[in-house]
Amino acid sequence: MSDAFPPSPVPPPLPRELVPRPALRAALDEGAGRAVTLVCAPAGFGKSVAVADWVRRGDTTPSVWLSLTEEHDDPVRLWTAVLTAVRARGADPAAAPSDGRAPGIAGLGDVLAEFATLPGPLRLVLDDAHHLRGRTCAEQLREFVRAHGPAVQLVVVSRLDPPLPLARMRLAGELCELRADRLRFGERETATLLRRCGLELTAEQASRLHERTGGWVAGLRLAACSMRQERDPDRFLADFSGDDHAVADYLVGEVLAGISEDRREVLRRVSIADPVPAGLAVELCDRDDAADVLDELGHELGLVNVDPDRADYHVQELLRSHLEADLARRDGASTADLHRRAALWWDGHGRPAEALRHAGKAGDPTFAGGMLERRGARLVAIGDRAALRDALRAAGTTAEARTWAAALSAQENLVRGDMNAVAADVRRARRDGRPAAGSELAVLLTATSRLAGLSGSVPATPEPLPDDPSLAALALAGRGAVEVFAGAPGPGRSNLATALDTARRRHLPLLEAQCLALLGVAAWNVGDLREAAARSDGALRALTREGWEHSGLWVTASSIAALTAVERGRPDVALVLLEGAAGPDPDSLDPAVRVALGLARGAALFDSGERAAGVLELQRARSDGVGQPLPPALATTAALIENRIALRMGYTRAAAAAEGRIEGLTGARGERLLMRAWAECETGEYRKAYRCAHAALDPASRSVRRSTLVEAWLVLADVALHDGDRPGARCALRSALDRAAAMDLARPFVMAPSAVRALLVDELMGDGDRGRFAARVLSVPTGGPRGVAPTLTAREEDVLALLPSLLNLDEIAAALSVSVNTVKSHVRSIYDKLGVCSRRRAVLAAHERGLLGRRPSATRTGTPHLTVNG
Repeated sequence: MSDAFPPSPVPPPLPRELVPRPALRAALDEGAGRAVTLVCAPAGFGKSVAVADWVRRGDTTPSVWLSLTEEHDDPVRLWTAVLTAVRARGADPAAAPSDGRAPGIAGLGDVLAEFATLPGPLRLVLDDAHHLRGRTCAEQLREFVRAHGPAVQLVVVSRLDPPLPLARMRLAGELCELRADRLRFGERETATLLRRCGLELTAEQASRLHERTGGWVAGLRLAACSMRQERDPDRFLADFSGDDHAVADYLVGEVLAGISEDRREVLRRVSIADPVPAGLAVELCDRDDAADVLDELGHELGLVNVDPDRADYHVQELLRSHLEADLARRDGASTADLHRRAALWWDGHGRPAEALRHAGKAGDPTFAGGMLERRGARLVAIGDRAALRDALRAAGTTAEARTWAAALSAQENLVRGDMNAVAADVRRARRDGRPAAGSELAVLLTATSRLAGLSGSVPATPEPLPDDPSLAALALAGRGAVEVFAGAPGPGRSNLATALDTARRRHLPLLEAQCLALLGVAAWNVGDLREAAARSDGALRALTREGWEHSGLWVTASSIAALTAVERGRPDVALVLLEGAAGPDPDSLDPAVRVALGLARGAALFDSGERAAGVLELQRARSDGVGQPLPPALATTAALIENRIALRMGYTRAAAAAEGRIEGLTGARGERLLMRAWAECETGEYRKAYRCAHAALDPASRSVRRSTLVEAWLVLADVALHDGDRPGARCALRSALDRAAAMDLARPFVMAPSAVRALLVDELMGDGDRGRFAARVLSVPTGGPRGVAPTLTAREEDVLALLPSLLNLDEIAAALSVSVNTVKSHVRSIYDKLGVCSRRRAVLAAHERGLLGRRPSATRTGTPHLTVNG
């Protein structure tokens, strides 16, 4: 008997391309002192290699390795082999095996007696323990675990759970276990293995192979062997599947061996889908216990994963593709029928993307076309264009396919930003499909046209919304877009917000991004800059998350975000946004988007000190808008920005031309009056400027932009200063600040005359929004590079921090515990370094050079500073 089972006391040799796995070795070390260390995973997960590497690299504990076979499923043969291996190995880990002579026939008692006499600890590894299935072996193995004593560390390596009370042992802390999830290779380990196999793959190629195999070590090794014969790694990776000859042989011989035919048939049938909900498994297999079978196979194979909530099953990709190919070879008609069943099941459970994918594989153009007609609209809202394309290919050249191809193209061109192409696609879809009023296709085409700005009128009576929530949200978004474009921001924002809520609840990412971008436009139109910034930023994040960067929709959101940043006094942020706004061919963009981009870039460059470049960009933006019907808010903003810059640079004719461009614009009388007020100030006609600004504030004048009222109040402040009416100037400035703070509108103060900006210093001590906002706008550079901040001494910094306060010099001296003459000396030095001659001008210059604007902690004498930002 011993001759038939020669002892194998040492672990098997390690592969040359071994990947070190220190984390696994550390996990195995934790088994010291436990009753059992269990390494359990299906075939091909590298169990034996991991344990062998640990044994060879571990501490000096003597180890005995026994590789079991089916013939060891006999108590006498098992314990005889264990005793033979222990005696052959000896207690000394450095000792060589003996001559291998067996001790005769042994039983469990002999082994326990032998172990009781061990001079020190011993590690016993039972590899391939899944061969121990007999009842007697199971009972004696449990007895051995209870009685082997603390000197023996038992390591069980198995494809299946051994016949031990694992739950009780786990609860009692007697079990150390590693399973398939710990044994799978990570991406870094995958890359290392491929390199050691002689393959030089890119990081992307290695990642693709890792994803395809799921970190299954056998799959990676088989792929590496096959790839050595291939010249084109990308082509190999595209074609690599479970139907590969080497992989198929391994799956059949090692993974599927021993699985009954009826359970294999369950795997074949569910292989057409991924994921496989339990209900779909029942439908595909025509058996109520299909989910139970998958549970069992998941436990046995490790290549069928079950979600924690047991809702879905996932068959590992290589095994799934092997089974799917096997099913197709056996019966192609059956495969088509299963895809039809899956399509109907998913459709009945409200999952149109999955339904259309299976419909496309059912091999029936009429069936695919019908599914497309019923569910295509929701797929458009989701933005799942891949599923739509699959269904279109399957539907062939049917009328439904042609119509939906045009509708899909319209949506893609909408995202791309090519509005002319959108219009052509919508016309083609309506011509080919001739959708009935109120049908899903008609609703989709109308919503698409409105989102593209192709339908300019608000319907007198809103159309009824369709029953499908996703399509209803799309229709609401289209209605809101028309209302925003037509100058009805209140209803438009309400409809868009409702559509956005549905899009988020029903996971419609494209519609979510469209709603966010349009809400950003609507908020900017009414001067709600904080809301505009939040919405446009949300749109950019949603587009990035879905991989739609640099689309036309991305450019639209970027243009609004950049315009908002300019008006909030953040030209640097605007320029960063515009750098990332490179997208489709500019000529294909909507003219309003092109104007918005150029306007934002020109203003941001000018405000950053690059005046010539800024003026050039503004000229280009003006050229893009010639002859185009621009939205009123954009047209007036462009005219105001260009007019103010032209006046500032002395280009009176260009300023007059900018004013003339909104001459006939309805509701823009306030903006025209404001530009005249600016012009009168430039020529010193302050009485005329006062009359124009005062008229602009009259509600009867009507203004397109809320910012116009802020600018008019600043003109009145400037006029009052020239009249020597400082209280009147301060009152006008406060009116401007209060309105601007609510909007977070900083640019008018940046462009204001320096005398008006100096008045802001008096507002720093306010406790509310006005004081905080005054500090913020003072910290914004006024164009050109910020002056070099002078070097102040520590005591000068203390004095400067208190200059914005209402304290006089005596009180500042007392707060700093110095003499008033010392304070006066520091003040004179500060004035010299800043190039100013008054306290107010010193505070203004300090803000503009970044010396103030943050909350100081405390003076060096411990007296708290008064906050300079309110």
